[in-house]
Amino acid sequence: MSRKKKGTALYALIVAGGTGTRLWPRSRRESPKQLLALFSQRTMLQETCDRIMPIIPAEHIFIVTNEGYVTTVREQLPDLPPENILGEPEGHGTAPCIGLGALYIQQRDPTAVMVSLHADHYIEKPERFRQVLLDAAEVARAGYLVTLGIQPNQPETGYGYIQRGGALAAVGAQPVYRVAQFLEKPNEATAIQFVQSGEYYWNSGIFAWQISTLWTEYQTYQPALFKQLQSIGKGLGGKRERSTLLRVWKKIKNETIDVGIMEKSQRVAMLPIDVGWSDVGSWATLLDLLPSNQDNNVIVGDHVGVDTGSSLLYSPNRLIATVGLTDMIVVDTDDAILVCPKSRAQEVKHIVETLKQNHKHKYL
Repeated sequence: MSRKKKGTALYALIVAGGTGTRLWPRSRRESPKQLLALFSQRTMLQETCDRIMPIIPAEHIFIVTNEGYVTTVREQLPDLPPENILGEPEGHGTAPCIGLGALYIQQRDPTAVMVSLHADHYIEKPERFRQVLLDAAEVARAGYLVTLGIQPNQPETGYGYIQRGGALAAVGAQPVYRVAQFLEKPNEATAIQFVQSGEYYWNSGIFAWQISTLWTEYQTYQPALFKQLQSIGKGLGGKRERSTLLRVWKKIKNETIDVGIMEKSQRVAMLPIDVGWSDVGSWATLLDLLPSNQDNNVIVGDHVGVDTGSSLLYSPNRLIATVGLTDMIVVDTDDAILVCPKSRAQEVKHIVETLKQNHKHKYL
């Protein structure tokens, strides 16, 4: 891979606007999972910034979040310039969100290479991850939209997949491939076939690209959104910046970067990696990631158990006692208790939907 453009500066955009419904009742509308400390004394957003600061300076890191979280994000990330914390009026998917961040980065540096990350990912090998980001940036400087494909260690049905295409020039020891296709979350039988083939990778949703390359693809595949974003861009730094954003944003349609751009583009490259990645998509994920005791239980808080194994017992504020539980999740907060089998942890989001339908908004 050519190294001719290595001088272009590296920036990061961290997407931090989700509500984390599958981690209810700990993750709530006012305190979503990315703003919680789940693995250490640092929140997931703080850990995401900590992970990249050795290679990307604070002034080059931008956050896009829900406008209601801007104050909290600024408090959690005091080293970042306050103006680098951007508030979306409302969520419209990752394509508008990433486009909005790209506008502000372009204003700072039109030649920038940008990596796009999520604030709620867990990375077991941060040093290796940083090297991968530098490799991805080099591929991006050659004119590709770059995605990171996670080497699967099991037939996971909760992730989308990427099929590996033909090989491109490697970056040092890091192989690089074209993308044959993106695939939606498969059923179990299909996931088993994917893993056995060795040609498929989990879609991490982590990307790298030059700003100029990204805009070309927006203009080609999302022309209406491109025009809307450019309208917002013209107002940046002026008296009508906020009013222009509000006016245009309410007309923007929902779209993901995967469906809207990546699945359509002819210049997508993939770096296959193994960095101990997880998107922390459910309580079952925490059961797999957090340290367990001799009974394979993950305990947060005070627990007394009889014949209880392979379960998550989360109760920071009071004793939780269990008898005869296996492969279960029990989460106790001040005003709600969740009990479900580990195998059905993804369905917790349906609890949130039911609460909305029943107008029990105080639990959201």
